[in-house]
Amino acid sequence: MTYIAKPRVFHPSLEKNELGLTRRDYEGVMSTLCAGCGHDSVTAALIEAAWELAIPTHRAAKMSGIGCSSKTTAYFMSESHGFNSVHGRMPSVASGANAANRDLVYIGVSGDGDSLSIG
Repeated sequence: MTYIAKPRVFHPSLEKNELGLTRRDYEGVMSTLCAGCGHDSVTAALIEAAWELAIPTHRAAKMSGIGCSSKTTAYFMSESHGFNSVHGRMPSVASGANAANRDLVYIGVSGDGDSLSIG
């Protein structure tokens, strides 16, 4: 994780969704992943989807396994809940959390080692 604050400049002309939030409201901390890594593209797509669906950031829970994918959850929706599970268990943890609390929107992020080869 990074401890460098992400610059936030007020732009009154930024487009807002149904909740009155801009795409920047769905961002998280600055990425520390390797240049060219696909996770940053996934993060950008998640930010765009959450903004378009007008998901309230405090009503979302982000789930991940271990590895680079576990960092991804810090890079979007910084006001939401998050949980890092052990290798290969993100779908099980997300399913259990959803069964326990259906009021939240659950977003799962899993890498190749977490979902295909180690777990």
